[in-house]
Amino acid sequence: MENLASEKETLREQLASLKHQLQGVKEESQARGLEIEKLKAKSVAELAKAKSDAAATMTSYLADAEAANAREREISSMVEAKISSALDHARRQSRRMNLEEIHARGFDLSAYIEAEKVLEEEAATLLSDDDGSASISKSERYGDEAPKDEALQDVTPEDAIAKDVTPK
Repeated sequence: MENLASEKETLREQLASLKHQLQGVKEESQARGLEIEKLKAKSVAELAKAKSDAAATMTSYLADAEAANAREREISSMVEAKISSALDHARRQSRRMNLEEIHARGFDLSAYIEAEKVLEEEAATLLSDDDGSASISKSERYGDEAPKDEALQDVTPEDAIAKDVTPK
């Protein structure tokens, strides 16, 4: 019996030891679980920050792209105005030269030629304007009335001869 009691005591000690070990493993497991939860929370926070940074970067790139597009539109508009002024200048210069040729043939067109010279000089001034604001309307140039020769702009030299021009 003593043997039994001693075995029983040994088993109780082993059981107590196993309970103690089990308690230690449970505590260690809980500590690791807590650490895992902390790491998950930290990972979630870092992921949220990374997403926020990515969104901010994307917003910045979109704003930069929009600014570049706006600048491109502004430059395109300025170039278009310059080209329009250059074409207007060339058209007026050609018209003046046609009127001078008609005048050289003996018709008195000096008033028309002078008016075309003025218009040509204005077009040249607009063409040399560096700020791109070459869009002055006719009413700004002449007040409320258009010049008398404005109707002659689309008239060919042959039409001008047939109308109210008189030979010298």
